[in-house]
Amino acid sequence: MNTNTLQSEFNNTASTDNHANFGFTVNSVGYKSILPDEHLRRDSQIKDIRYHFKKGRVSNQFKVIYITKGAGFVSFEDGEELRIERGMILIIMPNQKYQYYHMTETEWKEYFIRFEANAVYSQLIRSLFTENEQIVDVGFNEELVRLFQRSIDVVRNGLKSSQVYLSGILLHILGLAMAESRNKALEKKEMQIAEQAKIIMNEQIFSEIDAHQIAAMLNVSYSTFRLNFRKYTGHSPAKYFNDLRIEKAREMLCERTDSIKEIAFKLNYSSSNHFSSIFKKATGYSPKDYRCMQTGESSE
Repeated sequence: MNTNTLQSEFNNTASTDNHANFGFTVNSVGYKSILPDEHLRRDSQIKDIRYHFKKGRVSNQFKVIYITKGAGFVSFEDGEELRIERGMILIIMPNQKYQYYHMTETEWKEYFIRFEANAVYSQLIRSLFTENEQIVDVGFNEELVRLFQRSIDVVRNGLKSSQVYLSGILLHILGLAMAESRNKALEKKEMQIAEQAKIIMNEQIFSEIDAHQIAAMLNVSYSTFRLNFRKYTGHSPAKYFNDLRIEKAREMLCERTDSIKEIAFKLNYSSSNHFSSIFKKATGYSPKDYRCMQTGESSE
């Protein structure tokens, strides 16, 4: 093993009570920490740390890996390489061939648990963490780190009823992974709604469109849309759209193609006076003074 690598794996030798371990048998827990090594060539590093699919051994155990430092790549048999990085969990299935390696220029650290599950939980885990969901982005989570560290303490110290304790910890880890994954998926969906709304506003800058219409276009309720939009932009939809129109008005005033009255009309203000009032409130200048300042035209 590379001198920059620190790895500890603790085997759980405690007797197993199949009626009291919640359907799990935790076989080992541990961690791996690898310091940066700029002189280690990538091809050598791959050769040392991962195996060829056809020659590599497989395990009849599940394995949960939580990456807390560094970045790298993982691939499963017949699949492409996928980037992995700190804040991600890998769920490895029994008898599944996989290989992964870290980027040598950064420090790498991972925690892991190897376990077996009864038929019911095995099927449940496979259904929750499907082929496309074996990499779970949970982000930085202190509770997860504490759970992995506690599992190491339990095995290392040989606590009584350790299998029951470890099964409870494992259930907690899997539950957190699933919950964080779902939360991030929801946040991503909410963020995408906000981004789509911003695109609609930009494309409809010369139209009379309001937040209710945008919400309908995105198939969400107005109240949900308004709350999500403010969450991700810091502004209400109406405020954001008005700021866009002011920015567009700035551009049009500098281009000198349209009169102030025409700009007000194109941007759907009720009148040129209304436009002038809102523009001055937003910029500190009247449209006329702003145009003069930007183009050097006389205000007379």
